[in-house]
Amino acid sequence: MLIQEAKRLQKLAGIITEAEEANAEQAAQKGLTDFLGDLKSAASTIKPSPKDGEIQEGLLTLFAVAAGAPGLINLLGKGADLIGQYFSQGTVNSTKVGAALQKAGHKLEHKYIEAIAFLLKKAYPKDYGDQDPFDESSQLHDTAHGIYAAILAAAAIGSGVEAANAVNLIVKGLEGGAAAFKTAEVAQLAQKIAAA
Repeated sequence: MLIQEAKRLQKLAGIITEAEEANAEQAAQKGLTDFLGDLKSAASTIKPSPKDGEIQEGLLTLFAVAAGAPGLINLLGKGADLIGQYFSQGTVNSTKVGAALQKAGHKLEHKYIEAIAFLLKKAYPKDYGDQDPFDESSQLHDTAHGIYAAILAAAAIGSGVEAANAVNLIVKGLEGGAAAFKTAEVAQLAQKIAAA
């Protein structure tokens, strides 16, 4: 609600134009769609984690799960860079970046959760193998949503949005799956992804 009011005031003041907003949304959509294809094709490179079978619900942080899957942090980092590059092609301020990623991210959320869940099941077959990423009571649901929020936040960070603002914007825009993780965990993973 606060974001929409800020955008309305910026439009009234002439800070954001409709064309700039549409360009930012197209950039976010293109970057997210491109990385989704890369994420799905990279599934063959993900190997089972040496930590498979050791995850105990609530004990591992989001970063520990992602870091425990060999190659996953680097893959996510490349994706955040790919998404962010679409914003660097024009002058897009941080308000537009965050809003565009939030809107495009919401549209593609279901597809991303499926892809992330597939990768997690490959990396942790004992821990996540029979879980449904859309069952809100499953740990796979929470982890996949947390990783997705971190990808979007890392893309925003890579586009120049301050880390805390990026995480807050993204987590508020997702359908609650990321709420199972503390914002600090999403921020920690987003910063690691952005640095990868």
